[in-house]
Amino acid sequence: MSLASIAAVLAPPPIAPIRTREDLIDALGRAAELEHAIMAQYLYAAFSLDVTAPGLSPADSEAVRGFVISCLHIARQEMEHLGLVSNLLVAVGAPPNFDRPNLPLPPRFYQVELPLALLPFGDEFLTLAERLEAPCDEPPDHPLGPYYASIAEVYERLRAGFVTLGSPDAPTADTLFLGAEAQQLDNAAFGASPGQIWYGITLIRVKDLASALAAIDLIRVQGEGATPTLLATPVMLGVPADTTSHFARVREMRAAWDALSPAARAAALRPVPANPQSYPHGDVDPRAEVCLFTDHRAVALATLGTRAYELMLLLLTRQYGASDATTADLAMYQGIAFFPLMTMVVRPVGEMLVQLPAGDGRHAAAFTFELDGPIRAYRDRVSFHQQLVERFAHLAAGFAELAAAPDVPARMAFVAKNVAYLTERIRAYVAANP
Repeated sequence: MSLASIAAVLAPPPIAPIRTREDLIDALGRAAELEHAIMAQYLYAAFSLDVTAPGLSPADSEAVRGFVISCLHIARQEMEHLGLVSNLLVAVGAPPNFDRPNLPLPPRFYQVELPLALLPFGDEFLTLAERLEAPCDEPPDHPLGPYYASIAEVYERLRAGFVTLGSPDAPTADTLFLGAEAQQLDNAAFGASPGQIWYGITLIRVKDLASALAAIDLIRVQGEGATPTLLATPVMLGVPADTTSHFARVREMRAAWDALSPAARAAALRPVPANPQSYPHGDVDPRAEVCLFTDHRAVALATLGTRAYELMLLLLTRQYGASDATTADLAMYQGIAFFPLMTMVVRPVGEMLVQLPAGDGRHAAAFTFELDGPIRAYRDRVSFHQQLVERFAHLAAGFAELAAAPDVPARMAFVAKNVAYLTERIRAYVAANP
């Protein structure tokens, strides 16, 4: 047998088309985890930049501010994509998936030929982002290899799967969208009109094949931009082909980064490490470089940040799919998760961590985006509310204790008060709504 023949026998099989509901749910679940991980990558890159660094000229500072704005914009849209995939999951009868492994992950973990890692802004991050967002303009029915070349191919396969299972002549045409009436998040949940872009976000409720394809097309247009294939198929709700797509923004950031002097690049970057961790994880790539915090303040704050981040994900999970949540419950979850918890706790924790040492003598700490366990979908409101009160009370106590410790950022006391306020607000709601 020749070497070519042996290689052909040993080569992994190509990615198969989606033929069943089970295939579709599995693929959507992986897409959700991918979007979640990529969102964390952009947020981490944004946290690594210092707009007010003394070594930056006014023009350099504006360029760095542009990097932060672009990374945060893309991260918001990755969050939108996670929401759209959650709507797709619920629509076909599955629960949402806000879980994911910890980062870094090895190449090909999701059959994507790229690693997923938390990297500071710079050449390595931009190269990874550019490849993840790269367009795919192969014919829609082109055969896949054993690995996806970019995220675009993930959604190309999903789109083909929805067409296979949801077309009028398919055996599953009348039953594919089992969850069309189940709880989903769309623009109306935020007081926005169906086609309105709300903080750079457009959420579509999925109820049939047309809206499912519109959601996937929107993800692709925002991610890879205006490819000829997509231009030939107008996106629903009047959303135009996005010439400021993630891919285009990453290319623009690359050009602006290359235009900065080496001194300005060095000044713009906080000394944060790649792949920070507050404790060792067994689900990360064992070959990747990680930075394990040893400074007790960094460990304590990173742990509290993880707890707050997990609470936000639990509240989001509860807003999707079949549950016994009342209309008032859903409003409470949304009113806690998005602005108070995200903007008054999670983001300030990320900004404070970079003011603390990692403990290795070289790096500052940073937000770790760790998950301590599965993000479960709780279906019983009484049980969920009791655990919600307990978890917020533990979080408030942890922030209060850390705020009283010496040599912590002054802003810690403000965040501790925010968490205490949220805890009392939730406790009062649960008591008034048994």
